[in-house]
Amino acid sequence: MPALTADRKVGELTLELARAVGLPRGVPVAVGAFDAHMGAVGAGIKPGTLVKIIGTSTCDMMVAPMDAPLPDIPGLCGIVPGSIIPGMYGLEAGQSAVGDIFNWFAKYLTPAQYAAKGDTHANLTREAEKLLPGQTGLLALDWNNGNRTILVDPLLTGLLVGQTLHTTAPEIYRALVKPRLLAR
Repeated sequence: MPALTADRKVGELTLELARAVGLPRGVPVAVGAFDAHMGAVGAGIKPGTLVKIIGTSTCDMMVAPMDAPLPDIPGLCGIVPGSIIPGMYGLEAGQSAVGDIFNWFAKYLTPAQYAAKGDTHANLTREAEKLLPGQTGLLALDWNNGNRTILVDPLLTGLLVGQTLHTTAPEIYRALVKPRLLAR
């Protein structure tokens, strides 16, 4: 089946599903699309506008008219006709699993003292905000689910450099939230 743009109707709501969701039968059903791409449309993406969506991953998007040649743009993970707006190239960069990395750390590696009262992420953030940039010497490469941009290699893995037996959970959390942060 060919790839279609999100402005295309692929069918209509069946009677059974329409009743289940409280809508009339025959409501048009559009082609599915990436959540970040539809968020970019909702944010008003147009040529010359960068939209950044942050969630389980980060996605940096722009669009460019398809009637003009694009220069070679190293590091983009995708240049796809019609992927964001029909009739335009969708240009995409970002990083895989950003929010997933924070959740992984909070769920599996955070000591109970940060999870006991309230939200683990809020507790870690509050403590991490007390640290100056580069104070701990920790450096996190956030490639735990590969690298989307600029290396475009889904097989790369994450790395934490500078850890000692005195490293705390908030220090690691800050390094994960602020990858590539160097001492000033």
